[in-house]
Amino acid sequence: MPAASSRPRRRARTAIAVTALLATALPAADALARHQGESRLADRIASRHPDLRSAPQVSIEGYPFLLDAARGSHPEVRVTADAVTADGHPVRADVELREVSECPGGHCASEVDARFTVPFDSLGARTDRALRVSDAGDGRLRIERRAFGIPVVVTARPHLENNTVTLQASAATLAGHPVDPATPAIAQALAERRWELPALPLGLRASEITVGPDGVTAHARGERVALG
Repeated sequence: MPAASSRPRRRARTAIAVTALLATALPAADALARHQGESRLADRIASRHPDLRSAPQVSIEGYPFLLDAARGSHPEVRVTADAVTADGHPVRADVELREVSECPGGHCASEVDARFTVPFDSLGARTDRALRVSDAGDGRLRIERRAFGIPVVVTARPHLENNTVTLQASAATLAGHPVDPATPAIAQALAERRWELPALPLGLRASEITVGPDGVTAHARGERVALG
């Protein structure tokens, strides 16, 4: 009897041990597969975009990864990368891809939400070392320079039209004294500060321009986007 009664206990211990092993091994295998998938996608992006300054950072969301991979669909993929535009401006791209799945010719995303940020120092120093551009708060730019040795500060809000960013002054000072921002000289100076947006990846088009602590950001959205 004792030998017979010990067999159920051994089976129970074995079942517990197997369950504990699976509970440890499956998440580890899922994490390894996720890391490999993110690395492969990062390599693929880097090979298709030679303008990148460093390897992109890729995060594939959703759990368990292996189940999503078996289905051929991931709920969300996030990509962050640093690149350089054709005219030499550094830009940081933050792209969120939703419902990424296989489609004819590669992969597609049901939605894409992208942000492309150019730092302030690139906006001024490349064309005019005396010009300083910074965040003025409330979605506006603070533009500073010296004219004939006199400090001029203009606060302006960016506008996007036909893929071109223009500036509209909302306040200005000359040697610390307020002046009319509609002064022809200020309007002319801002008219010369026009930025043509470069072609965005994935065929996206910018829909909005915002200003924040990190620089000027072009926002773009797309639906049913082919990723290749």
